[in-house]
Amino acid sequence: MSSNAQWQGSLADLPSIISSIKRLRAFGRLTVRNNTRLGLAHLYFRNGRLVHVIGTRGAVDAVLADLQSWTRATLRFERGVMVQSENVTPAHEQRFERWLSHLQARYSSGTVPRSGPAPTTATPPPVAQPRPQIVEGQVVARTKVNQLISPWEWQLLVEATRRVSLAVAQLVGPKEAMNVLRDIIDDCSAAFPAFSGLKISPNGYLYVMDKSHLDRMPREDLLEGFSALIAICQYFCSPIVGEVEAHKLIIRALGDIAPALVSLGVFQVDNRLLLNGG
Repeated sequence: MSSNAQWQGSLADLPSIISSIKRLRAFGRLTVRNNTRLGLAHLYFRNGRLVHVIGTRGAVDAVLADLQSWTRATLRFERGVMVQSENVTPAHEQRFERWLSHLQARYSSGTVPRSGPAPTTATPPPVAQPRPQIVEGQVVARTKVNQLISPWEWQLLVEATRRVSLAVAQLVGPKEAMNVLRDIIDDCSAAFPAFSGLKISPNGYLYVMDKSHLDRMPREDLLEGFSALIAICQYFCSPIVGEVEAHKLIIRALGDIAPALVSLGVFQVDNRLLLNGG
């Protein structure tokens, strides 16, 4: 792996990239991003061995289970990016190796294309969408069953984004924060294209530069997107301070707006995790 190009690729390249990491006894982080839905996994390697896994589904068991269903993803390996803790057991390593073998067999058989878009059938003509309209003076809706976000909910979500991303930036430091927040933007934008309006401020936190696209998203989709954004911020912190402390960090960052976010279903306080973690 002498060139940077060899450190990135598609899901079909994962077995060969892992093989090179092992052969070179490399240290670093392999980012695997789902191209078909929201999904991000970070695989940390030390001396060529998988030692820590974290992602949008949570800790190692949930992430490895979710990876089994991925069909399209992009990969990027960054040498030297390390984590202090380890959460991968021999059983996890065996499960990961079985998945790699499955991928290798799938792509070597030629039944699954290695790259490029999935085959499509003829595209039906677009259906005209009703124009947005103001309902009851405050809440915007496209249809009676497809309600858009209200102004006070919008302000709450924007403030939550600022607070949790600033907490991440303060934890990882200014240099790493830029990379982390770019990953968060990329992951959210892949599943929710309107989130491409998110930008990184000079002070190191996420903010919404253009909300015109977000204003047209259905309310439930928008709440799901911001819920995923907060969860991703927490997962990025977990390898650094641990799962329990990362959850506490997000709770502290949200502060007085946490109850309102819980009522919207955007955030959930994991009392079981806090209790078991002491």
